[in-house]
Amino acid sequence: MSGELAAAEAPRRIGTALRYAFGRRAWLSAVHLLLAPWWALLTAFTAAAGLAASLVTIPLLLLGVPLFVVTGDLLISAARTEATWLRRVFGVDIRISPRTRLSGTSMLGAARALLTDSGFWQLVAYNVIRLPLAWLTLVVPLFGIGIGIVLVSEALRMMLTAEPEPGFAFLSSPVEVAVNGPLCVVLGSTLVLAAPLLWRAFANVHIGLAELLLRGSKVHELTERVGELEVSRAATVDSVEAERRRIERDLHDGAQQRLVSLAMTLGRARSKKDNDPDGASALLEQAHNEAKEAITELRDLVRGLHPPVLADRGLDAALSGLAARSPVPVTVRYDVPDRPPKTIEAIAYFMVAEALTNIARHADASRITVTVERSGAVLRTTVRDNGSGGAVVRPGHGLAGLADRARGVDGTLKVDSPDGGPTTLTMELPCAS
Repeated sequence: MSGELAAAEAPRRIGTALRYAFGRRAWLSAVHLLLAPWWALLTAFTAAAGLAASLVTIPLLLLGVPLFVVTGDLLISAARTEATWLRRVFGVDIRISPRTRLSGTSMLGAARALLTDSGFWQLVAYNVIRLPLAWLTLVVPLFGIGIGIVLVSEALRMMLTAEPEPGFAFLSSPVEVAVNGPLCVVLGSTLVLAAPLLWRAFANVHIGLAELLLRGSKVHELTERVGELEVSRAATVDSVEAERRRIERDLHDGAQQRLVSLAMTLGRARSKKDNDPDGASALLEQAHNEAKEAITELRDLVRGLHPPVLADRGLDAALSGLAARSPVPVTVRYDVPDRPPKTIEAIAYFMVAEALTNIARHADASRITVTVERSGAVLRTTVRDNGSGGAVVRPGHGLAGLADRARGVDGTLKVDSPDGGPTTLTMELPCAS
């Protein structure tokens, strides 16, 4: 039985190994290693030239100090650009330690802040170390591929033509060609096929160096965090105010108009009850229909505020209800053993509701998958469709409001929607035990 299981697992394991070696991450690593040396050369030159010019012109304060500050700002901007690249390509989130000069800060104050900022000098060290490392990690895999190609091509040529190369070690005679030729083919092929593994390993070295020297100290991280919380708090207040205005507008344009019409219809029916009983009966029937429509609108409005099924039966049942009402087929996968806090449930629910509405209106999709899972203290909700893509977070629109809600509870909303699809929305919310 164990032998049968091992035989059944073998293809899956081989497939996993091949995907690891030749998958998307390996090729992204190759692109990174190809671009890194030139980017490193540019940033290292900026650092060296800027700092040297600042040092030389120290006696001229009006020139040396601005040069130093501008150099610092350029290096910080370059580091943030690199952090964005690492986040988008490899999913690594690195908070840059030094901060750019704030508006209104004097040049002397900015220079003093940079001089006393350990994160800035870590950034300088990063650019110094990264330059030779980037070229080394580019050259080594290329050298291995080149050697491998030469070994394979020359060994095959000699084996097929039976013409040894006197100057070629291990293949200088017919006997050596016959014995060592296949070994050279195997060795050369191994060098070529091992290149993607080297790409991944060297890209991880780059990421490790960036995390070591670019990531801020605890003080800087806390400072950045306070700033983010201030922004998220303001965004949450704006979002709540926008939601209040929406509710007021929906009540005024919907249920209130229905109730006004209902009152007028009932008044007309009362005035006709003695002289025109049939007309009064028709008006009462009309009033009854208007009352039912008003009830429906109020029910929809309440569901939009906080659906009863969410409060009574939890997120799983509420999402199933959304899926049942969606015009696009939806598959819900819910794997959360314990019920999350009600606030977190509500935010996740409205994220899915907004996503399903947008997909039905704009995405031209035929299939949607909603996945809710808990990983440690994080509730992760993912909505994926096979539509046309192109979704973006625009200020004042639904996704922007959801992102603000997520930030309000220290969560995140990520949108991955290339043109042509597919679109994936991922919301991660804190979900303490």
